[in-house]
Amino acid sequence: METTIIEKQLREMSDFEKKHSGTSENPRHYSHLEDSKLTFLKDVQAPDIVPVNYFFKPEQNVVFLKHPRFIKFTEHRHSFIEMNYVFSGTCTQYINGKEVILKEGDLCLLDTNVMHGIESASENDIIINIMIRTSYFDSALLQRLSGNDLLTDFFVNAIYQQKKDSRYIIFPKGQNNRLKEIIIQALGEYFDPQLCSNEAIKSYMILTFTELLRIYNSSSENKEEPTFKKAIISDILSYMEQNYQTLTLETTAEKFHFHPNHLTRLLKTNLGKTFMELSHQLKIKNACTLLENTDLTIDQIANKVGYTNITFFYKSFKKIHGVTPAEYRKKNNESATIL
Repeated sequence: METTIIEKQLREMSDFEKKHSGTSENPRHYSHLEDSKLTFLKDVQAPDIVPVNYFFKPEQNVVFLKHPRFIKFTEHRHSFIEMNYVFSGTCTQYINGKEVILKEGDLCLLDTNVMHGIESASENDIIINIMIRTSYFDSALLQRLSGNDLLTDFFVNAIYQQKKDSRYIIFPKGQNNRLKEIIIQALGEYFDPQLCSNEAIKSYMILTFTELLRIYNSSSENKEEPTFKKAIISDILSYMEQNYQTLTLETTAEKFHFHPNHLTRLLKTNLGKTFMELSHQLKIKNACTLLENTDLTIDQIANKVGYTNITFFYKSFKKIHGVTPAEYRKKNNESATIL
């Protein structure tokens, strides 16, 4: 898909903008979701938490959207990672109560649960929203980013710790247009899917993160800022992801030449979770995938992800998701039908 065609599409009024946007003088106000539909009000009682299934289809890990213009988005949070790239113009946000103005070429990376609101964008303010499931970083991609201390630390925090004081990172416009070129190419694969477009998008995401790290490191104000060494953590997580069905603390510690007690402390310190908590989290995550995409019985799924005690599987599942496996499957099917 040619760059000029993509740029033309971005500047045209989208169907969403035609349906929901106000005008430059009188923008509409998005406040919250009601039954999977946007509600436009000026006053809100509490910030909304936008669920994953509002934007993502079950098979999607990355979603690209042009930010709608002439709408003021009041404070809300996401249960997924978001990147806002300013293609042209500016973007004014309020992140954790602080005004942040992004200029053309800037990119903002938002952790899960970050409180932010976005001022109404004018006609020339073209902002690309890139939304990413946290599960996208659970294994292969996180491992490929293991040399990038800043980003690995960010994503490890987003996926495993999910602190209330979630973070954001501003990447200023680089010295060249490489980031813009990469994002345009990814948009082309997303808007006009071809053979192996999903693989191409994964590759462009890696290139995007690589370019962001280069931009960050080239900024003089960030050179002295300490980063956290997460390479060994990402290796451990990758190993656990690949072997979640048969994991034990002892075999994992032996794999990485640690004493089991040391591995326990390492995981608790860096991820805020014990080995057993992470093990159950991985098993339940894979159980959710099977519940969403197969017709296997719940007992079969429990056995497939490594649980021999079915009662314990039910208990672990409800502890993490707040619902039973059957309720989760029903809810997911209903959401897929709506979408």
